[in-house]
This record gives sequence, C-alpha cells and structure tokens, in this order.
Amino acid sequence: MKLRLDRAFVVPGARVISSEDGVTRVKIEGLVCDDVCAVRSTRALEGIDGVERVDVDFETGVATIEGRPASAETYQRAIDSVVVGKPLRRALAAVHRVVTTPQREVLG
Repeated sequence: MKLRLDRAFVVPGARVISSEDGVTRVKIEGLVCDDVCAVRSTRALEGIDGVERVDVDFETGVATIEGRPASAETYQRAIDSVVVGKPLRRALAAVHRVVTTPQREVLG
C-alpha cells in the first residue's frame, strides 16, 4: 500500500480540469492511499449515471472518466460519499493552514 500522509492535511475534493470527446479529467484532492482511497474513489465515480470507465491515478490524483460528462457537483458528491473521517480531515487542514502560514500573515 502506498501512502501520502501529507495529503491528510488537504480537504478532500474534486474539480473538473478538462472535458472533451467523452473523456473528463477530474483532480481529486486529498487521496491518502492507493488501496483504499483511490479504489473507493474509482467505485464512487463509476456509480455516476453515464460513466463507462474510470481510472484514478493515485500519484497525480487525477481521475480519467470515460462516458457522458456529469456536473462538477456530481463528481464532488461522489467523492464526498467515500471520504473517511471528513470532519477530522477538515480540522487537520485548518490546523495545517495555521501552522504553515507565516506569522506575519496570521497576526496581520
């Protein structure tokens, strides 16, 4: 199993980066592991009506989706449905922002 623990500090999300000729590429933020996160994301995206094939590249965090394009909100809902520990992930991301923001920006 491959892990990218640095991604645990990112709020999971999905955004469309391209869509043409029946192929949509979606950036999935916050993929922590390949055996669970990437597989669950693949299955969730495959469950979208009109999707014929999905390939999630764990290293890049990009899903290549073949079939009828869906809305950005539909892809986001699919990813949200499989995120483990969503409240914890949001809290980790918030703490990470505070810790990594230069002090002069925090104090204003």
